[in-house]
Amino acid sequence: MQSTPLSTILNEIDSYQELSRIEEQFKVRFLDEGLRGLRRKTQFPWTLKKGTLKVFQDVLEYPVPDDYDEMAYQDSQKGAGFYGQRARYKYTSVQQFFEDPTNRNTIAEIFDEGTRFLGVNYKDFSASSVLLSQSETQSLFTVSGDATTATLDNVIFKVSNGSMRISITNSSGVATIVDTFTSISDSNYKQKYYFRWIYLDAVPTSIELRLQTDNSNYLSSGALTTQFSGQALKADDWNLLAFDLNEATETGTFDSDNIASQAVIFTGASTGEYRLDASYMRQWDLQDLWYYSAFNVKTVGASIADQQYFFKSGIYSTDSSLVSDSEWTDVIKYDAMTMMSADLKESNLFAFFTAKRQEAWNLLLEKYPSLKPLIITTTWRLRSQMGGSNELLNDVYHF
Repeated sequence: MQSTPLSTILNEIDSYQELSRIEEQFKVRFLDEGLRGLRRKTQFPWTLKKGTLKVFQDVLEYPVPDDYDEMAYQDSQKGAGFYGQRARYKYTSVQQFFEDPTNRNTIAEIFDEGTRFLGVNYKDFSASSVLLSQSETQSLFTVSGDATTATLDNVIFKVSNGSMRISITNSSGVATIVDTFTSISDSNYKQKYYFRWIYLDAVPTSIELRLQTDNSNYLSSGALTTQFSGQALKADDWNLLAFDLNEATETGTFDSDNIASQAVIFTGASTGEYRLDASYMRQWDLQDLWYYSAFNVKTVGASIADQQYFFKSGIYSTDSSLVSDSEWTDVIKYDAMTMMSADLKESNLFAFFTAKRQEAWNLLLEKYPSLKPLIITTTWRLRSQMGGSNELLNDVYHF
């Protein structure tokens, strides 16, 4: 992909005498403001990036890549000959994603307290999902450390008819809960993730999950501080935690022919009542995730864009480059020059750069129309007369 060094852009700006008098750091800040303005309006093909996403049965919320800016497209990894088996997701609103009115494969972007993650509702599963335990048999649980009792709770639960309520009294800072289940054999366990639902009375420092042959031979997640989706751990709510069994830390010798117990270790859990519910081993369906990267700037030594703006932590380098088609570089440059001339109160320059900016924008959008995906929702007609039924209408596309 083409790239233009920051030093080149600054030299072009300095060819105008009035603008050359502006301190360099402010020119760079105006360029960054131009970048932000463009990202608010549109997306272009050179920021498109292909990744993959492991999708699991009955799991709706997923983490996004570190450089994720916006969804482009997602589908199952099927060849052209498998057209009828493709996911064909509908990109929809958060409300309709969770309401699921059409019972079809859907995706959505979801935010929770500033954290962005993906909603993926994929119904055409062939990958396996094994329920290990519903956490409803008190005699199978043992507790130690700050965990004092395990009691069946038929009031607050996530799956089936109950959960196991764990009383914790903070003392040593570590609470351990172990429970057994009917042993299974799975030679393909490295192709799976381990999942478990956990209700938190308060957010602990960390949570460790273990899948065990016994207490001396197990696979461990290490210290988890977020949910599977990337969301922060939440107090007074159910949290879905998981870890990749292929990347787990092995202690002793884990026997895949005798997977028979599991453990949860809370570190730094406050005194209160916590709950454990269903646990699973789930195989994934690997899908293509096309998204727009938030990175537009390539730093020295990087082969691809690795930074959002020229400034990072108050520092910039003139050796950094703007990664883009040359027409896009002109748009950013003229955006910045228009703002600079307005700041200088140079009306003639402002009018000149405004015209140059508009021309650059027009030519760019003519060549590269915005590729932002459209949110699709479904409308309903609600019947009020006695004996009437609700009617599902056509999809509505939101531009």
